[in-house]
Order: sequence, then structure tokens, then C-alpha cells
Amino acid sequence: MRNLKFLGIIPLLFTVFYLASCSSENDVVKRLTSKQKETYAQNISGEYPGRYVIVYKNKDCVEGTDEEGRPITVAHSETFSGIQVDVSDNNMLHVFFQDFPIFLISKVVTDEGLSHALAESTQQAITARYGFDYDTDYSHVKWAFIPNVMLLNLNYDGVDHHIRIEFNNNSQYYKFTEDELKQPKAFCSLAKNGITLQLEAIYDGPTLIQRFGYENGNYMHIVFKAD
Repeated sequence: MRNLKFLGIIPLLFTVFYLASCSSENDVVKRLTSKQKETYAQNISGEYPGRYVIVYKNKDCVEGTDEEGRPITVAHSETFSGIQVDVSDNNMLHVFFQDFPIFLISKVVTDEGLSHALAESTQQAITARYGFDYDTDYSHVKWAFIPNVMLLNLNYDGVDHHIRIEFNNNSQYYKFTEDELKQPKAFCSLAKNGITLQLEAIYDGPTLIQRFGYENGNYMHIVFKAD
């Protein structure tokens, strides 16, 4: 009798094992190989000339209406040509947004002393780390970057200030097909449509001075477009 009961359980065990196997196969996450990442990084590396299109809002912005008559704030827009973005290979995995006009940030900073100090600052690079991964359907490869903090030592109001400027990637990632990533200078086709950053926050040491882009506050969007 015990043997009969045991034999009756065997088909059930096979069913459970089969379902578990199917579940495990479906849960497998496909990853890019190290060789793929190295090849893709090599193909997007290079120097890319272009321009910045910088859109920002401050207290000087005027109120207007859109095409449907709804109230909007008309933001400022400035273009800076003759700049370059450098994309490093797999040894560094960094992007260098060269010659960013730091002085323009003075337009959106509300702290008067910091604003004056930034207005006298020279152009600097915004650096960022980048990486690759598959998109959810595995038909495209995602490319995303994370901007590094920019550090400035400024003296104003008779005091040295250790300024930290934080940017973000606008919560965006960009898609390539694997065929596109096999082509030299693959980054160029992506950058022609624009790579976007945002000014996020400014700190003086550990102290938050200003956060941007929240509610009705000031903001700054930075778009690099390759020529």
C-alpha cells in the first residue's frame, strides 16, 4: 500500500520539477560579455565637436501662454558653439563634456555672493561615468552616464568656499542596436539628437545652498548636440 502511494506521488514530483525548470529558464537574465562591452566602448570612443543648447529659468523670466492659451513661463535659451565632448574607451569609461560655461550658472543661483563668484569662473569640463547593459527586450543596448560632482574653490565675502556642483542625467538612458555599436564613431549618431544633463544642486561643503528644478524654482537644462 505504501509503494502504491509512493508511485502516485512520482508524477506530481515530475510536474513540480518541470515547472521549476521552466521558471528558472524564464528568470535567466542575459548579460553583455566583457568582450562586447570592450568592443562597444572602443567604437563610441573619440572626440565629438558640437554645441551646448542651455535652457534655464530664473526670476527674470516672463510669463506667457502656449498655443492653447495656457499660462507658461518663457525660459531663457543660449547656445555655445565650438565645444567638444570626449568619450574614452574601455580603460576609463568616462565622458568629458568639455568647456562647459560655469559662469552661466550664476544666472540661476539666488545666493548673491556665490552668483558673483560663479560669474567670474572660467569654462570647465563636466565629467561622467558611463556603461552598457541590455534593454528589457534584449533587442537594444542601453547606454547611460552618471555625472560626477564638480568641485570649485571660490573666494567671496572674504571667505574661502568649497563648492560642490551636482548634475544629473535627467533620468534618461539611450538606445543602440548592436549593429550600430559595431560601427566606428557610434556615439555620433546618438549625440546628433542631443545628450541631456540637468543642474541638480549646489553645496558649500556639507551645506545645501540651492536645489534646482523643483516646484517653481530655478532650473537649468544642458543639451549637447554633435555637429
